[in-house]
Amino acid sequence: MQIKIHEIGNPSLRNYLLETPEGWIALDTGYPGGFANYRKRLERHTPISSIRYVFLTHTHNDHTGFLKELLEQTRAQLVVNEASLPRLAAGVNVMPDGIVYTSRGARLLARATRHASFPPVSPDETAIIIKSAEDQPFLALGLPIRVLHLPGHTADSIGLYLEETGEILCGDAAANFFLAPARHAILIEDTTAFGASWDAMLALHPARVYPSHGNPFPAEDLLKYRHYLDHAKVFVRKS
Repeated sequence: MQIKIHEIGNPSLRNYLLETPEGWIALDTGYPGGFANYRKRLERHTPISSIRYVFLTHTHNDHTGFLKELLEQTRAQLVVNEASLPRLAAGVNVMPDGIVYTSRGARLLARATRHASFPPVSPDETAIIIKSAEDQPFLALGLPIRVLHLPGHTADSIGLYLEETGEILCGDAAANFFLAPARHAILIEDTTAFGASWDAMLALHPARVYPSHGNPFPAEDLLKYRHYLDHAKVFVRKS
């Protein structure tokens, strides 16, 4: 079964779409105020009404900024981690104690977004709440798309694994741009969980990884940089 990946964002913030026999799946959204431009780019590929599911990888404002608008315009089902629900309801970036940054530039950038907000979202009765690894809504539809739990960047981070092609859409469980050394996220809530999520991805022997920030990269990079945080200097947030 062919699952086709489309990308309508830009290198700094990707907007992936999955074209499937059961309808289109949108991954995340973008910053608040970006819905009109997103819709224009989307409708070069498909009518907005064809979006059947919106899959949220985690709740930061660059991923949830116009989630409320997208859900209202598409009437799509939200697929969301149960751990995301209080963060969605708060409508603000959650920055718990103990966060580390993997570069000085990342720490500086994060200061500007520490209290960034987005329109709060209260999922309706159609939402699909992912509570455990056993919850696999796309596999239940007959689609070869597995939900992965990838905590570390945030406690609620999840991604998708395309079983037939070996491709992983990982949200911010990895990155590939200048502020993210060695493919790691610029911000990590839990470094132990982050490493375990990389181990989980590696165990799948993926072919390619699609991060939300930067270009897709070969899965060999996960193995190459897996132990980077064991030796790298990290920058702890100061209150």
